[in-house]
Amino acid sequence: MRIVREPDEMETALAASRQETRKAFGDKRIFMERYIEGPRHVEIQIIADACGNIVYLGERECSIQRRYQKIIEESPSPAVGSELRERMGKAACKLARKAGYVNAGTVEFVLDPNGRFYFIEMNTRIQVEHPVTEMITGQDLVELQLRIAAGEKLPFDQAGLVFNGCAIEARICAEDATKGFIPATGMITRYAEPRGKSIRVDSGVATGSKIGVYYDSMLAKVISHGPNREAARIGLVEALNGYHIEGVSTNIDFANSVLCHPAFAQGDLDTGFIEHHFDGHRPLSPPDERNFKLSSLAAVLIYHVRTIAVRESIKPMASRIGAGERTTVTHRYFVRSEEDEYEVLLEKGSMGRLWTIHVNEDKMVVETPEFEFFRRRLKLKVDGRIHRFRLRVERSFFWIAFCGPARLFEVYSPKEWALLKYMPRRDESPPSNELQCPMPGLVVDVPVRKGDRIFRGQNLVVLESMKMESGVASPVDGVIADVLVTIGQAVEAGEVLIRFLTQGDK
Repeated sequence: MRIVREPDEMETALAASRQETRKAFGDKRIFMERYIEGPRHVEIQIIADACGNIVYLGERECSIQRRYQKIIEESPSPAVGSELRERMGKAACKLARKAGYVNAGTVEFVLDPNGRFYFIEMNTRIQVEHPVTEMITGQDLVELQLRIAAGEKLPFDQAGLVFNGCAIEARICAEDATKGFIPATGMITRYAEPRGKSIRVDSGVATGSKIGVYYDSMLAKVISHGPNREAARIGLVEALNGYHIEGVSTNIDFANSVLCHPAFAQGDLDTGFIEHHFDGHRPLSPPDERNFKLSSLAAVLIYHVRTIAVRESIKPMASRIGAGERTTVTHRYFVRSEEDEYEVLLEKGSMGRLWTIHVNEDKMVVETPEFEFFRRRLKLKVDGRIHRFRLRVERSFFWIAFCGPARLFEVYSPKEWALLKYMPRRDESPPSNELQCPMPGLVVDVPVRKGDRIFRGQNLVVLESMKMESGVASPVDGVIADVLVTIGQAVEAGEVLIRFLTQGDK
């Protein structure tokens, strides 16, 4: 898809679109249609039997997209009321009836800010986001398809459908959000799915699965159901906090950043949501400071438990937090994460079941019976609410992913903290004079030649991987010294694509 705003943009956009559609579908024909500014993407799920019965099963909000690919879907849409739902549903059913359609299908619309809706297309199949519809209607769409194919009538009419609560789905894809969302490959070395009575995970991977370049990047879908939208949103946030995949980069934390964004929580959505609210994978507005404090608390608790365990010569997780202490005891630590610094005080009462913890000026209460740390996942009950963290530990360094951001937290004792103030931070290493391949793929374009002057951020090579084209950008300003790849060449991650001279070279 391309948006053309000026006449002189048409030729380039049309050529690029034709090239992509020819590769994907073997057909270079292009649709041109009016572009609606600031729309929502809202689709209607229908199902029709061979006896003339057609019903709509509500709508799905699919506005959270990147590169026109859906990331978060939900039902019902926060922008659709009962009257608009009925009009859109009847329009979708009318279209299917005119076409003589039989099966489950999805009629997609764009919804403008004034509530007017426009037809985009109809997908004559089950879709990735169908579980949110199943969870609010209690209907199994795949089973209904099989029954319809066997000649059976739909077991309900429009009036017989009952909608219950809200469901939200996140698509989990193998991609590196920190590197421009390039496709990621490799082998999954650790894998643990979230669980819960209101959580559903549809996945096609497990520990040992090899993720290659020949298929779509989606690994799984995580769906949360709740009595209302906020309950479903919080449930999905906590599910992603506990979704543990190692060996392959994923978009789990980026999807969680979207879910935790205030505009998403308010239901203020359109198809430009990510462009409006994110710079790459980072939100433009600062994340909730309390989430960083909770991550600091989690790091300190693990550090403290391990320190006590070593002191008492027992295995770390065999020790319950604060075991053996009969009087009120206070422990003091300092935490640093990027530019943020926290002072953390742990205070255990004489009963031993509750810890009062101060992170800077904030006071929190942790219930120790709910303290669980297993396979790099931590469960804590803080101020009466369960939180889950994914983390990796190396001495006093903790990589923690929680509610979107994934950051490194460093824990220090008071003596270590005092010494740290006199130690300068390590500078970043200078950029390399080589452009290395970030992922396995196929070279589809090399828009530069030897001797060309190039600039930092300029795309020098275009790769195709996982059904998607991605540019590989220059890390420096300079001049091309040598181009080492050609169009049509298969390349591996780490392979040198281009060498160049920088300003310091002769």
